[in-house]
Amino acid sequence: MSTTRMLTTEEFDYMKNYQSFIENRSQHQSMKRKLLKEIINLYGEKFYRLHEGTRKALDRLCWFAAEKGFCFPGSTYLGKTYEKSKGTIDRHLKELRKQGQIVTVYRRCPHNNGKGNPVHLFVNHPYFSYWVKYLQLDLESNVEADVKTENNENAWESKNKDTKKQSTYNLSLKDLNKYIRNNVNFKLSSDYVPSFIPTAFKDAVSSFFPYADDIYELWGKVRVAYRISGLQQPLERLGFVAIQAFKETVFAYKKKRIKSTFTAYFYGTLRGLFAVERRREVQRNSNSVLFYNFLEA
Repeated sequence: MSTTRMLTTEEFDYMKNYQSFIENRSQHQSMKRKLLKEIINLYGEKFYRLHEGTRKALDRLCWFAAEKGFCFPGSTYLGKTYEKSKGTIDRHLKELRKQGQIVTVYRRCPHNNGKGNPVHLFVNHPYFSYWVKYLQLDLESNVEADVKTENNENAWESKNKDTKKQSTYNLSLKDLNKYIRNNVNFKLSSDYVPSFIPTAFKDAVSSFFPYADDIYELWGKVRVAYRISGLQQPLERLGFVAIQAFKETVFAYKKKRIKSTFTAYFYGTLRGLFAVERRREVQRNSNSVLFYNFLEA
C-alpha cells in the first residue's frame, strides 16, 4: 500500500543512519532470501515465468531492503540496470503494495516541496513495526484509500474499454493471455486461488466472493494485518482468526454497520482480533517465565 506521508530531511537521514539489522554478508544474504521468498510465494509459479530482468530487479529490491527494512532505488534506475521499462517496474511495485508486501512513503521534493522519490518499507522485515511507529503511519486509513482508488480505476476502465464478447475456446495461448489481460469482465473462479492461501479460508470466503481475484485481495489484507501485529506464531496457525474476522465483517455488512468499504472493515476487524491474539501470546510467554523450573534447568 502507498501513503501520502512525505519524509522530512531529518527523518530520512535518521532512517539511513539507523543501526543495521544485519552484521555480516551471510546474514544479509539470509534476510534477502527471506524477503524474496515472500514475494515468490505471492507470485507462485508465475514468478519463474517473469522476464529475467524483472526477477533480478525484485531480487535487488530485497537486497537493498535487507539491511534496514527499506530501500529507495528509483524505477528508472532499476529499469535501466535490468533492461526493463520504468512502467514495468512500477507495475510490479504496485502489485507488491496491493498484496501487502511493501508500504511506500515519499521523500519531499527539494524543488517544489511536493512528493519526491519513493521509499519502500518491507512488511516482512523485522524493522517494519518500528518504522510504522516512528513515522506514525495510519495504515488502516490508507487501506481504505487504496480500495477506493482501485474501484475508481476499474470503473474508468469499464467505461473506456470495448468489451466485446468472444469465444475463448479456439484462442491460442498468446491470444488467450491477451484476452485475459484486456477483458475487464474476465473472472477466474475460486478454483484458481494460489496454493499459499489456506483452503479453509478460501472455502469460508468463496460463498460470498466466488472469484479468485477477490479472495486473493482479502488474503493480502490478512497478511498485512498479521505483519503489523507482531505475532510470533506463524500465520498458518492463525487461519481461524482470519475466518472469524471475515464472518464478523459479513455480519456487520448484513446489519448495515459498514460505513466505508467491506475490505477496509475486514482489515480493521483483523487488526483487532490479531491484537487480542498478541496479548494472549505475551501472557503465555510471561507465565512460562514466571513458572520456569530452575531445579530441572
